[in-house]
Amino acid sequence: MNLRNILTSAAFSVGLVLNASVAVAHGKGMMTMPSNGQTVGTDTKVMHLMFTDPMQITIVKMKAPDGNTYQINGPAANKAVKTWEGSLPELAPGNYQIDWRGMSSDGHAMNGSFAFSVEN
Repeated sequence: MNLRNILTSAAFSVGLVLNASVAVAHGKGMMTMPSNGQTVGTDTKVMHLMFTDPMQITIVKMKAPDGNTYQINGPAANKAVKTWEGSLPELAPGNYQIDWRGMSSDGHAMNGSFAFSVEN
């Protein structure tokens, strides 16, 4: 390996390490309820987004099995919370996807999604 390849590899490795540390610094540990892939009953009335650091949730939408998209209401968008609870509409059996957007406490835009199934 020549010096140029060694320096290029070293610079690339340093870049990966720096990017990983930035992702960790801005990434927020998160859990959801229902959890991704979980099957719940039709009597499920709420969903939760749970973060290790406060998150200001700006929008949460749910795509239902009939193709309709619903906005899920919860705490005001101007309030940073560690646990965000949203009220779900009546759920029919099928597959659902939740998409959310928010802002971390350090001002970075964040988003995510998860899916769950509903059975009788």
